[in-house]
Amino acid sequence: MTNPFSRHQKLNATLSPTPENPYRALYGLRDNPFPALALYNAGDDPRVNGEIYDAEFRAEEERQFFDLFVKRSTGDDPVRIGFLRLDPQAGGRGNGKSIFLHRMMMRLNARDWPAGQGDTDDPERSVLALHLLPSPRSQSSFHQLLRLVFETLCGEETDAGRPRLVQQVDREIRSALLVHLLDAEALSELAQRPNLEEELTTGDGFPELLADAGIDAPRWRRAAEELLLRISPMSQGNQFVRDLVERDGSVERTWRAWRLHGRAGSDPLWRKHGSDWFANGLVPALMLAGYRRLYVLLDEFEKIYVHQTTRQREEFLDLFRQVFYERDSVAVRRKYVVSVLSIHPSIETYLQAHWQRVGLDGMAPIAPNEIARIAVTLGPATPRLTQHLLVTYMDHFRVPGDRHRGAAYPFESDALTHIMDKGRYYPRNTLRYAHLVLQHACAQQQPAPITGAFAKRFLDGTADLPDEDDEQA
Repeated sequence: MTNPFSRHQKLNATLSPTPENPYRALYGLRDNPFPALALYNAGDDPRVNGEIYDAEFRAEEERQFFDLFVKRSTGDDPVRIGFLRLDPQAGGRGNGKSIFLHRMMMRLNARDWPAGQGDTDDPERSVLALHLLPSPRSQSSFHQLLRLVFETLCGEETDAGRPRLVQQVDREIRSALLVHLLDAEALSELAQRPNLEEELTTGDGFPELLADAGIDAPRWRRAAEELLLRISPMSQGNQFVRDLVERDGSVERTWRAWRLHGRAGSDPLWRKHGSDWFANGLVPALMLAGYRRLYVLLDEFEKIYVHQTTRQREEFLDLFRQVFYERDSVAVRRKYVVSVLSIHPSIETYLQAHWQRVGLDGMAPIAPNEIARIAVTLGPATPRLTQHLLVTYMDHFRVPGDRHRGAAYPFESDALTHIMDKGRYYPRNTLRYAHLVLQHACAQQQPAPITGAFAKRFLDGTADLPDEDDEQA
């Protein structure tokens, strides 16, 4: 018999040692800190998944977001339908709408509210936010958008190493039910379990936890059904509620079963039942978990809109109004949904007629002189803020102990000026040119500091980046 290891033994013998990282050797950086293409992606790369975020860059817009959609400084109710848009002076593409919405999702879910907007024990701070990234041809109907809400909540991807949202929701649902079933002494005893958080989150350890607490499955399920129906009598017979109760109060296990048995992907079922599954199924579950409000942060709305027919547009917007804000349900009765739609200024005029026709204008007027009152507008970047953004990316990739944190190094300041000028101060383009200049300098073994003359020579020979239709960055 041929030795199955021989080929790999020979290959292993030819492997060379891992070469030294030239970015580390030349510039004290773990890698090129700038993204080759600054499009938001929820994977593991910190350059594009939101892990690197310059809070100073959009500090004013963040403040406006909380004042408008979370807790008004005037004491008025928050705006329940609004927009994230661009100042016309900011240009059109690559100004960070997706990263901004991602940041708002993270802050809301972490209860990271601005100072003066309530202490950490304020129950109103417990909200759930979902950053929806629709695929233009996959969410042309409203029931498909509702399915995306479930998919986003239960998605497989981790967010920069953080626990998935559905695991947090499951933990809160189960904790709420245990508080309902057990006295203070029993809860205090449970709190001492070394793996409590994992047992509340995963299916494997939870039955043992219940058994140790003296709770059998029928008692648990009766309590879950009783509390959910107390929150929403309209949830009687709701398929999502029934399945959630059967699966120990786990949204994750419920969705996994729906995927396995085809319900999650069935367009006819979602068209018929999706609104009820959301408004009288998922929403009561979130309320049981202690969340006071659901933020639907819908990115790139215009990309859905431009791929719809006139009929699809009006049907989509009409159902958006009804299901989130008008049709009788626990979601509407509790004023549970806040939606923020990311749109490009060029679409506002085309959206206005359909928006008015389906009756949304009375709730959220979008005439040119009115939309600003219900929108966070991302302003144009300044040279100071854009340079701060570049330095933030470099600082994230500096080797431990590097003394250049907060500085333009390995660039001279005028090199960054040339990069920013070439990128027209659009964050996406500027980050792309910074990536290219540093990549070229590294390939040429150019020592630090990288001068303005070096950057200018390279950029003068580089074609201008086109205005892209993709607005994720």
